[in-house]
Amino acid sequence: MGAITQAKQEIKQSQQQDNSFAGLIKRCAPQLQAVMPKGMTPERLTQLAIATYKQTPKLAECSVQSILACCMKCAELGVEPNDIMGNAYVLPYYNNKTKRMEAQFQLGKNGMLELVRRSKQVKTIRTQCVYEGDDFDYWEDETGVHFSFKPNLDADHDNKNLKLVYMSCHLKDGGFVFLQMSKKEVDEIRERSKTSKFGPWVTDYAAMAEKTVIRRAFNRGLLPRSVEDANTVAADDSTPIVLDEEGNRIFEDPLAPEPTDVPANVDVETGEIIEEVSE
Repeated sequence: MGAITQAKQEIKQSQQQDNSFAGLIKRCAPQLQAVMPKGMTPERLTQLAIATYKQTPKLAECSVQSILACCMKCAELGVEPNDIMGNAYVLPYYNNKTKRMEAQFQLGKNGMLELVRRSKQVKTIRTQCVYEGDDFDYWEDETGVHFSFKPNLDADHDNKNLKLVYMSCHLKDGGFVFLQMSKKEVDEIRERSKTSKFGPWVTDYAAMAEKTVIRRAFNRGLLPRSVEDANTVAADDSTPIVLDEEGNRIFEDPLAPEPTDVPANVDVETGEIIEEVSE
């Protein structure tokens, strides 16, 4: 085959290549498989990523590399994106610094619980929201930490009536970990999140509140974790730039069109004007 003929065939093949998101994520399967733990398959992750992309229209306005970076993070942690279990989320948001839409990785409550259980040092761990009308007491004495909780099944367990959230954990060595956070503390952390106005903070507030108390226990060194897990929790709510061994961005797509700019005072999820932006 002559060089000119071969070149023409290669050009034709590249033109026929599927450059949709589905096509791109499928071609990235080897990179995903290289970092994911045993028991997870790239086929399953790519299927969930494609479903997430279709179910969240605003992701089409995000840079492809930011979406794929989120998928890479899911692969590294062995968690599935936007599944019914709430392990992890891939969310679109408007970056005021770059003035463009970007995908955001966010670890869910069950994803964080999975990181705790992987330490194999935990016997039981649970989180609980306490609402106005519930019977809750907490005290500490020379014998350790104690608490009692009795829910009022007739009370209105609505988000606005949340009083506090707590986590209790029994370790296999006999240790016991307890931590509580008030609604005010939870909401202060929510306000600092880039995704406070959409995504699970809006649709699954109670689960996010419970995740927040687990995260605080992680950061205070109260829960067993590996160095990798500690770094993951510290980096939660921020999407990493994934680099190869030469320092180049993986999944960079210089030929991809720039995403549609959205004014900073427009809610990226609803399209509604939310506030005036001060220059």
